[in-house]
Amino acid sequence: MPWRKHPSPYRTWVSEIMLQQTTVAFVIPYFERFMKKFPDIRALASAKEEEVLALWAGLGYYLRAKNLLLTAKKIVAEHGGAFPDDFDSVISLPGIGRYTAGAILSIAFQKPYPVLDGNVSRVFSRLTAQNKTQGRLWEMAEKFLDRESPGDWNQALMELGATICAPENPHCGRCPAAFSCKAFKAKTQNLFPAPKIKKPFVKLNWNFLWIEKGEKALLWKRGESEKLLKNHWGLPEVGQINAEVGALLKSGMHTITHHQIRVRVYQGSLNEKNPAPAKWAPKRDLSRFLVSSLWKKCLPEGN
Repeated sequence: MPWRKHPSPYRTWVSEIMLQQTTVAFVIPYFERFMKKFPDIRALASAKEEEVLALWAGLGYYLRAKNLLLTAKKIVAEHGGAFPDDFDSVISLPGIGRYTAGAILSIAFQKPYPVLDGNVSRVFSRLTAQNKTQGRLWEMAEKFLDRESPGDWNQALMELGATICAPENPHCGRCPAAFSCKAFKAKTQNLFPAPKIKKPFVKLNWNFLWIEKGEKALLWKRGESEKLLKNHWGLPEVGQINAEVGALLKSGMHTITHHQIRVRVYQGSLNEKNPAPAKWAPKRDLSRFLVSSLWKKCLPEGN
């Protein structure tokens, strides 16, 4: 894992944010590109949001990328560009909760703070053969923390859950904790933790317009009030601008969290000159603005 080479608070922080809701294998090339472009906090703090989002394209959950930029700016403004090493300061940064704060402080600063992610929760649930509340699981993480080597301990726990104590068909024969695992002894490993009740998909229909003028295409800035992809550049939706709706160009499905979206893109013909908040963007530069993988499904062939 590249973030374990030359570890630093900055590299640990970026990797932990990227790894939220994302697998290690998928994150590695993103992390390497990000470090090449933004090697330190000051480099990130001076970046434009569109640059950060462009490097994030494909990782999803784009609020994470925006919070990275906000946090970098805050660290430069309030901490002189040095990542803070106390819990209250770290957890007050945008996009950082108890788990991420504990990971940064233990791994980068060797401070005795526990972590609790899905992998660690699964390990503790099986060790005790109980479905404990988050509060009780945090108490366990605190109780068993190796205070001499908190970073190594936390990373070992997370890897144990990710590679051995897997959600399905755990490799108990290779587990160093099997001798003290109550679920293993009772052969009830697959009962813990109790499966979460999945939210039903919310089905949405989004209808977009492809409007072009020479070598440019019309883009629309989504507002703060949008439920999904807020403040992102995208294609204008039917009804947002005064335009004629023509032939259907593309259609498909896209999923964002628990939203299942049927997307249709129609040829459009603009009836007004400069609709706001829209802009004409060169077709060759669309990837700078259209960062969500949703738009790759929307763009007509050859764009």
